Amino acid sequence: MDADSARKRGPERHLTNKYNFAGPGTEYAARMKGSDFYENLMKEAGRKLVGTKPYDKPINKVDACAKIHDKVYNNPNASAEQVKQADRVFQDCVSKVTVSDGIEQSLLAKAAKVGFDAKIIAESAGIMRKGSFASGGAKHSVLGQKIKAVGGLGKKAGKVVKRGLKL
Repeated sequence: MDADSARKRGPERHLTNKYNFAGPGTEYAARMKGSDFYENLMKEAGRKLVGTKPYDKPINKVDACAKIHDKVYNNPNASAEQVKQADRVFQDCVSKVTVSDGIEQSLLAKAAKVGFDAKIIAESAGIMRKGSFASGGAKHSVLGQKIKAVGGLGKKAGKVVKRGLKL
């Protein structure tokens, strides 16, 4: 993990700018090395700091659920099934957040759960790759595999046509 690779990744998009883990693009590995490391890496990469200091600690229950989830998402060797299980664990965790934890947190928990429902449905339908947004998971969606196969057929057909024209 260095400034060049951090520069190439997209921005962290958390539920609000207060959250350290809840949202796509979390720099999980950098955060786990401590606030100073995260701050220095983002400064060197010319990227904005996102969250609340200390950057390696969750700010509330929703963020704590996301931190557990992000550990799997950060693993490039995680299978699509492990990513899906992490999504389910996250959903179960945020479903325990109640209004007594704060109205904003409760609403964000409900929204996050619905978002993951949509992600899981899209992955199951083959529209998105299984384990999307994670470092691991499937390499292509079912739809992507079919498009790639059709493209491959197109290349083969093109070669046949070229051969036919040369004869």
